[in-house]
Amino acid sequence: MREFVFTVEYEAGADELMDLFIDHPSLSARSMAVHATDESVWGVEKVVGAPDVLAEFDDRLERVTDDSNATGMCGAPISEWRYEILSSNAESRKVFSLRSEGDGPRSIPLVAATHVGDGLLMRTERRDDQFRWRMLLEGTVSEIHEEIRDTLRDGLSLTVERLGTPPCLLEDGRVRRTLTPEQKSALEAAVEHGYYEDPREQSVTDIAAEVGVPSSTFQYRLNRAEAWLAKQFASDSIGVDVAADLDPDDIEFIQ
Repeated sequence: MREFVFTVEYEAGADELMDLFIDHPSLSARSMAVHATDESVWGVEKVVGAPDVLAEFDDRLERVTDDSNATGMCGAPISEWRYEILSSNAESRKVFSLRSEGDGPRSIPLVAATHVGDGLLMRTERRDDQFRWRMLLEGTVSEIHEEIRDTLRDGLSLTVERLGTPPCLLEDGRVRRTLTPEQKSALEAAVEHGYYEDPREQSVTDIAAEVGVPSSTFQYRLNRAEAWLAKQFASDSIGVDVAADLDPDDIEFIQ
């Protein structure tokens, strides 16, 4: 078994949904499950972002799935595209989607399923202008790579990151080692402006105004930074094995 990791980069304007990730770098998405045949792909994706950005994500997702002229990554017409929001809160969505494509050059998971058949495992991540794919498979990947590279739509480009043994795919996604720059800045601003003093010296709204960030965005970044610190403490100090993406909604979803 080998792990094949590659990234599709999107130019602004090439894809309406990816444009939202480009415009809002704090928005991210990670698959919880991805499955495909040579005609269809389906799975569950967790999307994380600020509340106002997620509201825009909801609107765009509804719009693109209703577009009768929509095409896949490589240009084949989308013959069916449906989705369901399985769970939703202020900071995340869990979205099931199923997409089928008609005749023509088909998208990455369909191409991979055609060449690999049974046993293909996939994981995806989306952030900024990048849509990263990880595949665990047997056999050669040259035909998959060549077919995708030669048929990607205008505005999309392919970069291969690694091909080798599968440990990276099999890592269990434990607590992240660093905060994002935006989360770190929010936490530093909160400390600097006395947010954690007793009594509290300034509110989130006050600090957001000071640093020139919308209050909802600042609150989101601070919440994510605080969650990261709590998970680090639990993982490093108490010895609790904490999954980076686990939240109450995840537990409810799994049950």
